[in-house]
Amino acid sequence: MYSEAKEDVVLILKYIGEDDFSMPVYWDQYARLWKDINLGETEQPELCSVMGNGMDGDPNTPIKQEFIIQPVNGFVSKEKRFQYQMLDRLRTDCNYYLGHGNRYVGCLWAKSEKKQIAEMKAIWNSFSEDEKPEWLTWEMIERYEEEMVN
Repeated sequence: MYSEAKEDVVLILKYIGEDDFSMPVYWDQYARLWKDINLGETEQPELCSVMGNGMDGDPNTPIKQEFIIQPVNGFVSKEKRFQYQMLDRLRTDCNYYLGHGNRYVGCLWAKSEKKQIAEMKAIWNSFSEDEKPEWLTWEMIERYEEEMVN
């Protein structure tokens, strides 16, 4: 069971993950769960309490209290998550192209070596310095370019 909060207390929310419907879920200092019914797609979440106070519970009543969301190390927005996934897809395509793909350009997402590398560079450059992936460095992209384009 969870404690009741006072309405004049600012809730401190901690992101704990997403439910099965991609709703970001937060936990307050009273062990109550809150779900963002905007699916994390807006700057300010639209939070609702959770029926049964469980991860699988449906959103219920909109939040009425003031709240603060604690920053989370390693949290990635949906937009950035897609960019990471796309960059990894492009990287994987390059590996296949250079290996079992036998340099067949049709196996590349961009259907062109130059366009594939240009897209990888554009996505990589879209990240701030602290967001750049450790699993793909600029030097690695340049090596792909050297092996594929030259």
